[in-house]
Amino acid sequence: MEGVTDASFRNLVLEENGPGTVGAACTEFLRVTDHPLPLEFLRKELGPPPRIERAGPVQVGIQLMGNKPDAIAETSVLAAEAGAAFVDLNFGCPAPRVFQHCAGSALLADPELLERMVRTVVDACPVPVTAKIRSGIEHDRDLEDIARRVEQAGAAVLSVHARLRADRYSDPSDWERLRRVRAAVSLPIYGNGDANSPENMARMFAETGCDGVMVGRGAMANPWIFRDYARSQAGLPALEMGVTEIVAWMREYELRMLERGATPHQALGRLKQAFKALVKSTMLPAMEEQRKEFLRLQAGEEFLQAIADLPDSSVPQS
Repeated sequence: MEGVTDASFRNLVLEENGPGTVGAACTEFLRVTDHPLPLEFLRKELGPPPRIERAGPVQVGIQLMGNKPDAIAETSVLAAEAGAAFVDLNFGCPAPRVFQHCAGSALLADPELLERMVRTVVDACPVPVTAKIRSGIEHDRDLEDIARRVEQAGAAVLSVHARLRADRYSDPSDWERLRRVRAAVSLPIYGNGDANSPENMARMFAETGCDGVMVGRGAMANPWIFRDYARSQAGLPALEMGVTEIVAWMREYELRMLERGATPHQALGRLKQAFKALVKSTMLPAMEEQRKEFLRLQAGEEFLQAIADLPDSSVPQS
């Protein structure tokens, strides 16, 4: 979720979904190279806590990625000092520029280093340490071994993305991998991959035995997905969301980005990113030609007004 889950987006989603709908959230991954990241940088990336009266108590952690155990361990100590409720170690990022630098999912090829990194951070860090993995690089034959190593190293939670590094996001997740990990270890397992609707979130819990579900791109496509899931579990219908409500959400998102120091151009780029996800999920009724026209606009207010002028056909989202 690099380029998405900054504090502006993260807090707004947590607050809009309401108390009790989300248990924890993470920063974007922060790349650690040879030296620990500065404390002030970590504080900035963590951002202010969400408004508890709107979001309820939510644990927010800092996500770290790299291949130097000592540097990451030192950073984890500073992350706790910055206010992180937990530190999450990223062994799942498939991006080529990350993989080429032996970080993210590349560590799956070196289980001993991965285990050493988890153990080194756990030994140093005063807050819980969690880990997220992909199910493998080109195959999943080492999945159980890696999960056991993460458990033995002392991680508090293991999140498993049910795709391989070689898979595309358009390829379906293989939830059998989640069942395999659940059977192999006793620490809490959070499932990830295609939990992109309240129905799929419920299915992942029921079909895999996971202790939690991690939602990423599903929250871009529907920023109210957690509220919708909670309502569905209570036997209630999803609340109606239309253009008016979505534009109000986007205006607040823009305001928060600008308050945190984004330039108008940067904020517009994030708004367009959100717009594309909302159109793809059909939450916004923009046709292909409208989408192209809107994305060519170069001013934030002009862009938001164009969306506001769409027909406001509120429909239940689930």
